[in-house]
Amino acid sequence: MKTWASLLAGLAPISALVLTPSVAHAELDACGGVFVSANASCQFHKTQDCVETCKTVSVEESCTAHLYTTCDSQCSAEASASCTQTCSPTCVDDCTAADAGEKSSDELCTKNCMDDCNAKCANAASPDCCAKACPYTCDKKCEDTCHDNDQTTQCTPKCATACNGTCTSEASTSCQVDCQTKQWDDCQTTTRQECTQSCMDKGGAIVCDGEFLNADNLNDCASELLDKLSIHIDVNADVNAVTKAADDAANKASNTKVGVSCAFSPFGSEKGALWVAAAMTAAALRRRRR
Repeated sequence: MKTWASLLAGLAPISALVLTPSVAHAELDACGGVFVSANASCQFHKTQDCVETCKTVSVEESCTAHLYTTCDSQCSAEASASCTQTCSPTCVDDCTAADAGEKSSDELCTKNCMDDCNAKCANAASPDCCAKACPYTCDKKCEDTCHDNDQTTQCTPKCATACNGTCTSEASTSCQVDCQTKQWDDCQTTTRQECTQSCMDKGGAIVCDGEFLNADNLNDCASELLDKLSIHIDVNADVNAVTKAADDAANKASNTKVGVSCAFSPFGSEKGALWVAAAMTAAALRRRRR
C-alpha cells in the first residue's frame, strides 16, 4: 500500500500536465515572453517588500521563456510524415468525442503535445526543467502553427493543422529539454538577481502565481495582462509613490548637505551672529583708543 502511495505521489506533478482543466492563457511578450493563464493570481510587489520576495520567488517560467529563445536556433526540427500519420487518427477521435465539445486546432495540438511531455518528463535528467520546458514548447509551437478560433471547422482539416503543430512541437521538445537542462540552474540564479535589480531600478516587480515576470517595462506588462487576460494590476500608483519617496529622500539629503556646508560659514548660524557682534565691538574699542 505504501509503495502505491509513493508511486502516485511521484506521478502527481507530471500527470497534472494533462489532468489540469483547460484554461485560457496567453503568451505575454511584454512580461518576458511567459505564458500566463486567465485565472492566475498576479500582484505587484513594490520596492519595500520586493527584494525580500525575490529571495524566495519562483523564476522557472521566466527561465523557460528565456532559455527557449536561446535554444531555439539549434532546435528547429520540423514535423515528420510518420508523426503526422500517427497523430491524425488520435486527433480525429479527440475532436469527435462526445464529451470533447468544439475544440480549436490549438487546443487539440496542445493536448496531444502535453501527452508526449508526460512520457518525456517521466525519465528526464531534470524533471523540474522538463516539466516547464516541454509544455512551454508545446504552447509556443502550437500557438505559432495552429488557430484558437477554428472550433467550427470540420475535424479532418482541423486535425491536419493540429497534427502539424503537434509533430513540430514533439520534434523540438526533446532538443529544448536537453538544451535548457544544461543551463537550468545558472539561469535561475541569474533571474533571481534580475528580480532584485528590477525591484531597485523599476520600483518593484510583478509576480503571478508565485512566478517572477521578467518585464522590461512594468506598465507595458500590466497593460498586456489586462488586454489579453483581463487581469488588472495598478503599478503606476505604487511606482510613483516609490519614486516620490526616493525624490524626497534625495532632497532631504541635499538640504542636509547644504546645512552642513553653511555651518562652516561665520554668517550661517547663531554662532555666526555672535561672531559678527564681537567683531563690531572690537572695532569700536580700537576707535576709542585712537
